[in-house]
Amino acid sequence: MAALWLWRGVDSEAQECQGLKPCVSRVLLKLQLSQQGIDLITSQRVWFWHRRWPKRITAQQLQQLLQQWSQLLAAGLPLLLCLQLTRVDRAPMRLRIALVNIQQSLLRGASFADAIAHSGLFRTALVHLIAAGEASGELPQLLAQTHTQLTANNDLKRRFLRTMIMPSITLFSGVVVSLLIIYWVVPQVANLYASAHYSLPAMTQWLLLSAEFLKHKGWGLLGLLGVFSAVVVGLWSLPRARLVVEGGLWRLPGIGRLMYLHGQAELYLLLSLTFNAGLPLLESIALAGNASSWRCISRDLTVATAKLTQGQRLSQVFAGIGVPQHAVQMVRMGEASGHLGTSFNQLQGYYQQQAQSHSLWLEQLIEPVLLLLVSVFVGGILVALYLPLFQMGQVM
Repeated sequence: MAALWLWRGVDSEAQECQGLKPCVSRVLLKLQLSQQGIDLITSQRVWFWHRRWPKRITAQQLQQLLQQWSQLLAAGLPLLLCLQLTRVDRAPMRLRIALVNIQQSLLRGASFADAIAHSGLFRTALVHLIAAGEASGELPQLLAQTHTQLTANNDLKRRFLRTMIMPSITLFSGVVVSLLIIYWVVPQVANLYASAHYSLPAMTQWLLLSAEFLKHKGWGLLGLLGVFSAVVVGLWSLPRARLVVEGGLWRLPGIGRLMYLHGQAELYLLLSLTFNAGLPLLESIALAGNASSWRCISRDLTVATAKLTQGQRLSQVFAGIGVPQHAVQMVRMGEASGHLGTSFNQLQGYYQQQAQSHSLWLEQLIEPVLLLLVSVFVGGILVALYLPLFQMGQVM
């Protein structure tokens, strides 16, 4: 039975090429390629899981792709040759297969955006941005700007995750110590106090009751938490329920504000890239709505598109759908001066800067807050355990 092989070689014109080919064995594959004038360099068999995993490429891999595509296209190379020259460090098999399939789709006459979308590895936002770049003829510039913004976002995310390492260790240690005390220490202390027939303080009684409840109902609580998580995930897939969930997430203290700022920065980035690429305003609004990762923003932009078709100005539409006043004022100034794209750029920079400042504030706040909470919780357990001993000593 013939297997599918991903191969890379050099053709008769000394140019590197690659492709997918069904063949019974590697030896026969090399023979068939040599008959076509191709010297085989490497080959790898494609198994069924190579076509299904991973579901999405990583941010680092996407950065490499965008950087190489933008630089090669800016140098004047054809798109097909750019894809052939693309190299990604430690690329998974599915990405390498996708790059070959994208080349084959282009040879069949498909657009770059359609070929990217068919691969299933790239976000919808990137697909729409590439479609806008192809329509306007500004694909290299648009890819370069997207790469710059993606790099800034990934740097911010990595810095935030690095900052969360120590708070996470602190929280995990506090939870483990608390569980050890509740499951092993508290029962021993409870037996000691029960044999002494001593009236326990309310704080100690509450601790003993809580430990008994967790010991017998802990797995049930864990199951309820799992069911709640599954319900939230299920609601996220329902359009109307997702609007409610997103509204709740944006109202969370601290982290909710950060998600809101990132959503607004993404919105104005999409608007600035598409509008400055030469697309009409209606198409830019529609593309931004389709590409946004937040359902709330997509809903608002759908309403905005309908009102724009009725002849309203963008500033009036934004004011009607609840856009902050400073953003409405910036859009109004852009409309009056004829530089709406500049207004989108300034709003994107503003929200990006606000997101960075808020992220830095959260980084400085989370660690001491978690340390304080863990200290109070563990300290409260220890005080509840030793408080009867202190009172017994005073009585004696």
